[in-house]
Amino acid sequence: MSPTPKPTIALYGGSFDPPHIAHLEVIYQTLASFTLDRLFVLVAHQNPFKKPPAFTPKQRLLWMQELLRGVDKVVVSDYEIKQNRPVPTIESVRHFHQTYTPQKLYFVMGTDNVVGLKDWEGYTELINLVHFILVQRQGYPLSTPPSFTHSFLSLENIKCPISSTQIKAVLAKHQISPHLPPLVQSGVLTTFKENHENC
Repeated sequence: MSPTPKPTIALYGGSFDPPHIAHLEVIYQTLASFTLDRLFVLVAHQNPFKKPPAFTPKQRLLWMQELLRGVDKVVVSDYEIKQNRPVPTIESVRHFHQTYTPQKLYFVMGTDNVVGLKDWEGYTELINLVHFILVQRQGYPLSTPPSFTHSFLSLENIKCPISSTQIKAVLAKHQISPHLPPLVQSGVLTTFKENHENC
């Protein structure tokens, strides 16, 4: 009996605070550009490098599950949320590496994170465990070529810089940003109002 082939997996983590169309485009383009058995979308409890999120972990997880329901090979993971604390990337990578023993593990991140990557916890171990997929975000040029194993992913359908910070500024005016996926627009706006009505 031949052994079960080891899978090829990818991890794409983020706060998704709130999720927007560029997040979805990263997922769709990763699936289209790389041969994967599974793409795990890791919803963070809290990004170690950012302020506390505007939406609760449960809200953000439910929105991502709703947006990606039925998308083949995609698994929205609550691993980091279950830790109930900011989780360093290396900790998640170790978990999925030990759980799935993949033949190849991709890690998807924006080029805006490359500059500070050497300061990440477990940097040396991280670059030995993963092949980076670097998303070339509009407005975030990469000045120095990375010194680790990587591939580039271009978001051809995203023509302008998009960020959750910009979207929250629009929500604060009680308006809906066009960068919010239609499926969650109403829920995001309503939840933002409820979360911040006493602020």
